[in-house]
Amino acid sequence: MTRYRVYLSDVSYFSGKLEAALRAKRIAYERVSVSSDTLLREVLPNTGWMKVPAVRRDDGQWLFDSTPLLRWLDAEHPQRPLLPADPCTAFLSTLVEDYCDEWQWRPAMFWRWAWPDNARYLGSRLGEELSRGTIHPAAGMAVYFRKRQQRIFLRGDGVRAQNFDAIAALYPQALQWLEGLLANRRYLLGDRPSLVDIAWCGPMLRHYAQDPRPAALMAAQAPRVWAWVSRVWNSGEEEWGDGAPDDFSDAAWDPVFADIGKAYLPYLHDNAASVAAGQKRFSGHYGDIAYPDLPAVRYRARCLLTLQRAYESLDPVPRQRVDQRLGNAIVGQLRRRSAAPDLPLIDTALAQARQVTALQRLRFYFAGTPWDSE
Repeated sequence: MTRYRVYLSDVSYFSGKLEAALRAKRIAYERVSVSSDTLLREVLPNTGWMKVPAVRRDDGQWLFDSTPLLRWLDAEHPQRPLLPADPCTAFLSTLVEDYCDEWQWRPAMFWRWAWPDNARYLGSRLGEELSRGTIHPAAGMAVYFRKRQQRIFLRGDGVRAQNFDAIAALYPQALQWLEGLLANRRYLLGDRPSLVDIAWCGPMLRHYAQDPRPAALMAAQAPRVWAWVSRVWNSGEEEWGDGAPDDFSDAAWDPVFADIGKAYLPYLHDNAASVAAGQKRFSGHYGDIAYPDLPAVRYRARCLLTLQRAYESLDPVPRQRVDQRLGNAIVGQLRRRSAAPDLPLIDTALAQARQVTALQRLRFYFAGTPWDSE
């Protein structure tokens, strides 16, 4: 009997991430491709979010948020684990996952919506998917969602003419990093997939490998990454050994950690300070790129706190290993007190049912769920 009914979108960043993990772990599931009605009538009332992925267990409990959900799945299904057992490697994997979810997400959205040809194609796919089973024409939904996504994730997320080229360059930079990591191994930490492979599937699978413009670039410039994406997607067909994953000692990880220290963690601290001050927007320089008028995101303030608590909870020996691998600059930011210390940690995948009024349904239908709500 299938224990999980999984609500997914074929173009969704985090849907691809979760589905890659389910397939890798050989967890059986019923796949539900969502429409706007499915989101409104099933997902929203049971999770409080009009977002995917979402999972309904056979006992009626709903789960959501890919980060705690992956950990829940590893605990519930310990066979073929994705999270490393070694505490140092596990923490570094958690750090990379958070970075992929909340920082590599930005150039992935940029590459999807910044160029008219790619944006029209993705708009048509979204329009067809979300109009399924409704009275709305797919073409009209395509135009609406393309314009909405561009408004929120381009201009609304700090993209301007003066930083356009620099943000565009973040994707080929990431391809170069992964090409280096895959030069001597089949997966990012060795001969079997782990959490970091699933994390990098966020941007690399549903966005870069499947959207026309970035997919052409990947095939031309990063053939190892191109092959790795398919390998991760099909890893459920492989028998895994019992060997532990690599320990991040390979120097090919250096530029990834350098970007976490130079761009991502400073961004998280500035974001947390803005959330604590009750500010809606803020500006800053991250990774030598100036980002004006970024949204202050409560969820990402929680990300910072969750990372810091995970670091603090390490025993002395694995923490010393983490410190040696990351260096003083990054460790200093993990130890630096967050400006938003009273927010809940991201530590549960269990969702809570929510009463949704007719007016809220109408607003969410046209504007989407305010994903950063309480």
